[in-house]
Amino acid sequence: MTTRRSRYLTRAALALSGAVLLLASVMPAATLAATGGNQRYLVVFKGGYALNGSYALGQGYALVAQNRTYALDGTYALGRQYALYALNKTYALANQYALTDQYALTDTYALFGQYALDSGYALDDDYALGSGYLAALLTGSSVIDSTYALLESTLGYALGDQYALLDAYALDKNYALARDYALKLVSSAGGKVAADLTRQTGMMLVDSKNTAFAQILRASGLVAEVGKDFGAKVLPSYQEAIASGQLILVNNGGHTTSGPDPLESQQWGLSQIHAPQAHTRQLGKPGVEVGILDSGIDGNHQDFVLNGRSNVNCQKGADFTAVGPGIGIPSACIDNQFHGTHVAGIVAARRNGLGVVGVAPNVTLIPIKVCDAGGSCYVSDAVQGITYAGDLKLDVINMSFFVDDDDFQQSTEFKCQSDPTQRAYRAAIERALAYARSRGVTLISALGNSDVDLANPPKPEGGKKCKVVPAQVDGVIGTAALGPQSEKAEYSNWGAGWTDVAAPGGNDLLAADCATEVLSTIPGGWACFQGTSMASPHTTGVAALIVSQFGSTNGSGNVSMGPDAVAKKLYKTAVDIGKVGTDKCFGKGRIDALRAVRNQTSYLYDSTAPACAE
Repeated sequence: MTTRRSRYLTRAALALSGAVLLLASVMPAATLAATGGNQRYLVVFKGGYALNGSYALGQGYALVAQNRTYALDGTYALGRQYALYALNKTYALANQYALTDQYALTDTYALFGQYALDSGYALDDDYALGSGYLAALLTGSSVIDSTYALLESTLGYALGDQYALLDAYALDKNYALARDYALKLVSSAGGKVAADLTRQTGMMLVDSKNTAFAQILRASGLVAEVGKDFGAKVLPSYQEAIASGQLILVNNGGHTTSGPDPLESQQWGLSQIHAPQAHTRQLGKPGVEVGILDSGIDGNHQDFVLNGRSNVNCQKGADFTAVGPGIGIPSACIDNQFHGTHVAGIVAARRNGLGVVGVAPNVTLIPIKVCDAGGSCYVSDAVQGITYAGDLKLDVINMSFFVDDDDFQQSTEFKCQSDPTQRAYRAAIERALAYARSRGVTLISALGNSDVDLANPPKPEGGKKCKVVPAQVDGVIGTAALGPQSEKAEYSNWGAGWTDVAAPGGNDLLAADCATEVLSTIPGGWACFQGTSMASPHTTGVAALIVSQFGSTNGSGNVSMGPDAVAKKLYKTAVDIGKVGTDKCFGKGRIDALRAVRNQTSYLYDSTAPACAE
């Protein structure tokens, strides 16, 4: 079966022999469909987010208020504790009183006993009122309890845990969704649900042998987008990367009992962002949890261990790589590739007298495996991984990949609205990211390695209606890559409005060595590599230091800080380089760990950094 996946954002060419081997071992989707092969689909249902982060689908649903605030749109009226359906789009809430179809209750009137007073008007026997209740105009006898408001409909269904539902769909205590109908629709089209993400994002991952599955689903008024999940290998394996010279192995250099870790002197990226100086004030707190969405993390790597304990939480980790030719060992704490461990070391390798040290060495790493042993990151796995990060309410996540199409469709990293499958990918990733962010997760992504202006993609890439995801999704902090002199890496993507910050990523300019690439951990050892994949975790590490320094700690030691607050601190403490002010190449500027933990928000410009050549 061919499979669609996301690309790592490391600058690595696919070896021709690897491509030939893969193409010889898989068949085009059309061939598989003709033989009735099983295919995975992303099904994105219509709807919008509720204020509390749950998902409301379709028309006729009432959303509840959050944090004692009001929200009104053309269809729904929300109160402090009650959900009131806006009848005929003419109703609202005034304080804690409900408007009827003709008469309004104001501060001077109250609901009490069995009567609703409104300038001489009262409800008749068909309606039941009690102290503190709100009611909409009902068409028949109904019962109201102390928490919920019923709707105007003889088809009004049960209300559960602050959610109101209209029409003939079942209601779960956690979300308002036409879920039973959605399940029936999927089943009748020959699909089997592989992952139900409706509660969080209004999506399902579905397996089906029916070649008309997508066509059937797209015809439904309940479905927004359907995309087939398949792709091709685009990155070298560990063995290929070693053989091609792209991955440079480094000897540990022994063990030290005091002072810097033995390889720290080769970590020019740490020096560039003043991380060693920041560590005198903040090393990161274990209560800050950072998700690494990648190929997993080598949980047994000695550079994640201090005083006999690893900062990689394998218990909370998750492996979503259940489909595809390169699944490998199914454990988030076994990196069958090398990319995830390299990214993780940049964020939080321990200061333990071994190897390297990370930007935030004491934070907790959560491995979320969305990329397989062959270097393929499937979009369905990425969607599940991002959603899982939201479920856990992680503090920060690093995403060094982009959603990819397959070679048979001559795909690029850009996803265009004109293509229904690519449109489904964008919708799915956007839904998952919005959910995670609503749960307090700071989202950080690499921008990509095509040296393209993301604000003005060339026509062969599809033009302005095409985007790289997740990097070009609102709310995601996009990171461009810098070389050792703070120059823009020659491969790094850039673009006004999409480059938020810049960070060390490497810029070897054909002279591949650790003086120009980024040194970090790999399974069982250490190596140098480069790409915006390496720039993004530097930003993630600084974000983790910000949460550690300024976040709120609860009784169990968990630390939290809203993504808007983290981004503001990250941007305000960045050092301006290139063109004065925010620019298309470096965004707000080069991240700076020391300024971040010191909260030094005064403007600072580095005139020694090279100007952007773009």
